Amino acid sequence: MYYLSVFIHITSAIFWIGGMLFTAGVLVPATRHELLKNKKGEFFTLVGRKFSRISWILFLVLIVTGITNLLTRGYTVQQLLTGSFWIEVFGGYLFIKLLAFGLVLVVSGIHDFYAGPKAAELMDTQPGHPHTKQIRKISSWLGRLNLLLGLLILYYAMRLLRG
Repeated sequence: MYYLSVFIHITSAIFWIGGMLFTAGVLVPATRHELLKNKKGEFFTLVGRKFSRISWILFLVLIVTGITNLLTRGYTVQQLLTGSFWIEVFGGYLFIKLLAFGLVLVVSGIHDFYAGPKAAELMDTQPGHPHTKQIRKISSWLGRLNLLLGLLILYYAMRLLRG
């Protein structure tokens, strides 16, 4: 059970972080192509909705498998509820990882349900308007922040296992 849960957890994290890297490295630069000149907002709406749905499913999978990983690794709920667990090295790394994941949920919520859709809508309806540029910039920075938080989570996941 432990190995299956870890496998699903890692695969979900790869899919989520890989999707963000693909978006930043391939999709966003592709929108500068003449083919999408007047359809950037429509393109981002289509891609954003699909990736957002998958991401939120992955977040749920990561929560369930994360809990399963801890419990099947031998930690008990009682241990997790004691302060001494969180001041040990493992607990400290887990705390940072969980804090970063909590921030990801907040940032993703703002990006996926407000800034991203608003930016995509304004790109096609008011492409040159200052408000459009402002919302696009906010959406872009939220995406970058999420990628950095995802990489931070990955780093602390590695530290949990490797010390």
